[in-house]
Amino acid sequence: MDISIKPKSLEGEIEVIASKSLSHRYVIAAALSKEKSVISNVLKSKDLEATKNALSALGASFDKDMIYPVDLNLRVHKVNVFESGSTLRFMIPIFMLQTNEVEIHGMHRLVDRPLDVYDRLFENKKVTFKHLDENHQLPVLIKGKIKGGHFPLRGDVSSQFISGLLFALPLTGRDSVIELTSPLESKGYVDLTLDVLREFGIHILRVDQYIYIKGGQKYQAKNAIVEGDFSQSAFWFVAGLIGKKQLVLKHLNQDSLQGDKEIVDILLRMGANIKYKDGNYIVNPTKTKGTTIDLSQVPDLGPMLMGLAALSDGVTTFINYERLRIKESDRVEAMKDVLSRFGVEMKEFHDKIEIEGKSQLNGHIEIDTFNDHRIAMAASVLAIRAKDNVIIKGAECVEKSYPVFFEEYKKLGGDINEIR
Repeated sequence: MDISIKPKSLEGEIEVIASKSLSHRYVIAAALSKEKSVISNVLKSKDLEATKNALSALGASFDKDMIYPVDLNLRVHKVNVFESGSTLRFMIPIFMLQTNEVEIHGMHRLVDRPLDVYDRLFENKKVTFKHLDENHQLPVLIKGKIKGGHFPLRGDVSSQFISGLLFALPLTGRDSVIELTSPLESKGYVDLTLDVLREFGIHILRVDQYIYIKGGQKYQAKNAIVEGDFSQSAFWFVAGLIGKKQLVLKHLNQDSLQGDKEIVDILLRMGANIKYKDGNYIVNPTKTKGTTIDLSQVPDLGPMLMGLAALSDGVTTFINYERLRIKESDRVEAMKDVLSRFGVEMKEFHDKIEIEGKSQLNGHIEIDTFNDHRIAMAASVLAIRAKDNVIIKGAECVEKSYPVFFEEYKKLGGDINEIR
């Protein structure tokens, strides 16, 4: 699906979509419980479909907000996680809670995303973790039951590997220790997992670089409501800042443990006129200024913040951005391409990226989304400040995480037309 967006400010109130990170975690924890749970406001997206599909292979079932638990009896021997990196990395250790052989398949760039952390971890654990592709890509074959023990891994890899172990290891028969051999990046995502596990009755102790996990624990069923997503809110925050009218963002928890809540602090540091009142974030048009942004803990915020940098005064510098290269697209190269079409140069040096802002962006251009939902949404927001219409090619990729994004965009006054 290709769409054409006419430059126009957005205005009004929006209930920010449910957190994808929390939706994954609540659904998995509920499915690992012994009784039925009721989890409301779970995100409806292809990534969550992937997680539910994987859990269904182990006996879980879903009826509206009700989640019935797994029994760990494998129903199918091939599971497709589509394009969901979270599902892939969370579910691999969970499939190792049973002994039957299972193949995990994926689609598009997920096939190429690295799993070498699990390659090393499971090498001496008496389980099979085998790539069926000669290029060391998906699918992988898993067989054997994980038994706990010592799991050393680097802290600067994706936090999803750590969270996957955190879900599974409490259900093994032995105590376990995860040892982080380098400083932890994306700490907020690990904290989010630990908090959800606590809510479901799982007790885990973290001391410095060690995470201690008692074996033989049981998940306790829980009823919960998923809060709004700070990573997705970034697009609406920026839309409010670069337009001419006020936006009000609802359903965001000011005390959230989501790591991407840092979006608010970053924007305030850039001079943004944002207030929090009566449970809502009020965003007023602001000419933001350049600053230095460390993306090590918040890589998903990268595309939209790079977009905002293109419209900020002075130079914005990005550091610790390498993990953007192994997402749904190489988001560094993708944003270079997007910004260049808008008439903004993104300069990359050996350890930093610099973007010097402009007052207005080119229009009458076509943007390639690289089949990446965050690139599509960032480009659509930037279209607010283009000189003329902007065509977004392959806009349907937003279904991965935010299927109603363009519907919400229109409700706020956006002028979007599907062209084919």
